Amino acid sequence: MEEQRKQEIAASLDKAAQEGLFVVVPIRTPVKVRKDSPKLAIAVPFGDKDDPDLFVCPKCSHRHFGVVRCEKCGEDHSACRKLHVAGLTSVEWLLHMWNQVPPLLCSMQMFARKSILSAQARNEMDYEILKQDFKYIYHIDDDVFMPPTALYEMHNVMERTPDAAVLSAVYTTKEELVEPEIYKLHGEGAYWNFSTKPGVIEPIFGAGGGALMVRVEALREIEKCLPGDFWADVHELEFDSTGRMKTLWGHDIRFCKRFYEAWQMDDHPNGIGPMGVADPKKAANVSQQWKVYVAGWIQCVHYDYKTQRSYFLPSDAPCFTDANRPAYWDSLWNQEGFGSNRRYPELFSAICEMIPEGSKVLDFGCGVGILMEMLTKKRGCRVFGADLSPRAIKILSDRWLDGVAIDAIDLPKNGDGHIGPYDPEETVFVSTETLEHLDYKRSHAMLSYASRYKEVVLSFPNGTVEGTPSGEHVREFDEESAVEFLSRYFNRVEVYEPVGGRLIARCSGAKPQEAEAPVQEASDEGACLVQADDDNTGSDNSGG
Repeated sequence: MEEQRKQEIAASLDKAAQEGLFVVVPIRTPVKVRKDSPKLAIAVPFGDKDDPDLFVCPKCSHRHFGVVRCEKCGEDHSACRKLHVAGLTSVEWLLHMWNQVPPLLCSMQMFARKSILSAQARNEMDYEILKQDFKYIYHIDDDVFMPPTALYEMHNVMERTPDAAVLSAVYTTKEELVEPEIYKLHGEGAYWNFSTKPGVIEPIFGAGGGALMVRVEALREIEKCLPGDFWADVHELEFDSTGRMKTLWGHDIRFCKRFYEAWQMDDHPNGIGPMGVADPKKAANVSQQWKVYVAGWIQCVHYDYKTQRSYFLPSDAPCFTDANRPAYWDSLWNQEGFGSNRRYPELFSAICEMIPEGSKVLDFGCGVGILMEMLTKKRGCRVFGADLSPRAIKILSDRWLDGVAIDAIDLPKNGDGHIGPYDPEETVFVSTETLEHLDYKRSHAMLSYASRYKEVVLSFPNGTVEGTPSGEHVREFDEESAVEFLSRYFNRVEVYEPVGGRLIARCSGAKPQEAEAPVQEASDEGACLVQADDDNTGSDNSGG
């Protein structure tokens, strides 16, 4: 940033501080921290806002944003320009911030800039923060509500991802038909198919500026090698050398794009962004190729002060319905809880009769523990559950059942340990209504792991289940295809007549398996409707 521009920003901040429009407040940490502990700056641009309760009909409580006539002079005025309050924010936003879990052993300060556009406010705050020894900046808008652990989890991910210059949470536009403000590639619009699995991040082109954590080290390097403000709306209307009109860059997308621009070639066909190619001349100016990532499981609410309405991702968004991601099942179990209708009385009763009394059991894909409770009460079994959904495990643990949240792809391989407290050689492995949800890699991981157990009992639909939500089932079996498929993993396979529209398979005797899933053979097509190659898609079911 040019020296003259720095002086202008410093003067603007000095004036704002004198007028009470720029405030810096230390945040007390729950434990004492050393003076040299990593510092986190939380930067919030507070814009002027209308008082939403100024024009409300006393009869019907309708909020008026049309024309209001002044009783004194008789002039008509827009109600949307009625009353502006510098730095006004909502009680809801305050409570969400108050409820944030702070990063461990990390000192924090809040920076608040009022009464100017967000791009200028962010730019001024970043300039001031870079004069100090902060490690990260968290940019949060005053109309974005974060989940309670957002700050803690984003800080954790940044600490574990050294090439991350920017990490974005997810929030949407404030429109009737919302879109996530996440952009995978330039020119392709909003990106919907990000992973919602906790801890899984992926590189993106850019994101809205309302929920970003930024690495100060990377920002310092950008300041040295690229001219201009950090945040600025840039209107490039001239045509480039190919005759194409250049893009109008919003300040948030431009901010993200600059981390790629500092390293990559400008004229490569893939363009600037995650698919770009390094430029040796540029690469000499920065320590590494910085990247922008999205943490898709951290989902925020975007709040409209005028209408008092909250905007968030719809429940049928692709990131929830595609290939059974954890967030999809978390959302489902939040709605259904232990009172779920996924009880399958005929099926579960038949399975209970197959399990010897007093057995040790691992229920994989246990959901909220309906079968676990039946086995405990009716057969006196000691049961441990495993499921993709952390929410399902929380629900069953509240009922004094034991379990762990785990993806099938993460099951121990090559005899390297086991999940739960029971020795596989003394335990029955049960998995009901799960196999049909698993892609090829996950079914291979689950069945290879299950083959180590004394006995394996599986259930799955007999053919197509009408009314199944799109994306839930990726496999379809009949008796013949089930025997053929399971015989790759077990020496003994018995498939029983349909029970309540379901098949039951009893298996034992492990066949040697490769640690990784082999290339899918053509014969798999009869038992598989959809194949997902991405490790972040197609996970194990929660008992559906």
